[in-house]
Amino acid sequence: MSIIICNYNYGRFLRAAIDSALAQTYGKVEVIVVDDGSTDTSRAVIDEFAAKGAVKALYQDNQGQCSAYNAGFAASAGDIVLFLDADDLYLPEMAERVVAAIDANAAKAHFKLSFIGPQGELRSGQTPRVLAFGAVGDLLATKGVLYSSAPGSGNAYARRALAKLFPLPITEDRYCADFFTVYGSALNGTVVAVNAVLGRYRLHGSVDDEGASLAFANAATYNAPERLKARIATFRSHVRRQLGVDLPPRLVSFSTQKQEFVRDVFRDGRYLRRLWTGQQQFADLWHALRSSPDFSLLLKSCIAIWAVLVIVLPRAAALPLARYVTNPASR
Repeated sequence: MSIIICNYNYGRFLRAAIDSALAQTYGKVEVIVVDDGSTDTSRAVIDEFAAKGAVKALYQDNQGQCSAYNAGFAASAGDIVLFLDADDLYLPEMAERVVAAIDANAAKAHFKLSFIGPQGELRSGQTPRVLAFGAVGDLLATKGVLYSSAPGSGNAYARRALAKLFPLPITEDRYCADFFTVYGSALNGTVVAVNAVLGRYRLHGSVDDEGASLAFANAATYNAPERLKARIATFRSHVRRQLGVDLPPRLVSFSTQKQEFVRDVFRDGRYLRRLWTGQQQFADLWHALRSSPDFSLLLKSCIAIWAVLVIVLPRAAALPLARYVTNPASR
């Protein structure tokens, strides 16, 4: 198994991330740290571990996440590969649990992450609520459905599934690497769900700031509609070139659509305007929800009712209700 830690100016968190990778109870783990041109204390931290032979260190000029993924993957040798964000952590039993769960047909296994704050303090909540499993890549290839997945650090990939995708394309979108690996890998095999918390996902704001946001973590920054459209276009081109798969023109995800829904509904403070916007956006939200294989009919019905309430309730009541679904850190 290879754990690849891609870092840019997270020197204050990096030591804890490396320690968590080295602390795995499964003995056959190599740890590779790729520093993408950091200007803080990161290099000193990495050098300390590398001098002891604990990690393999790679240094490069700042080129973005995809470039760091490419460098780390090329230097790795494990049959199972994970990309640990430099501000996240793994629990000691993660590798052992993943190795026991992943099978010969699997492209990846994913697992849940609980929340920690800026100083590593435990927070309530975990992500994601639902882990997809099975042949979800078939739905992506035929219907354009982007399945429910753990964040980047919560994914363990079969090397053979990644080998067909790499190298990842280098674009102006500097935070798109896990989008390519999460969804592209599923086109090369099945997905295994390990329904357990095996890592920690770091939230960088205060409890109040994180809880007050309509968007979870970096979603508001990295998944703006224009950027997401460009990312999907690049992803479709890359999959066609690397795998020979022509994906549907429209790729839908409930995870991203719910963010767009609440953002647009609350863009204007006027109640009548919110009613009008909500009606317009509900159709897209329902299409993404109906297409998702990750929710039961009962849960889909509950989410549809949630969306209607977000539209029609007074703003003071609608906002916390919207946050409850779109931002798990607010629960």
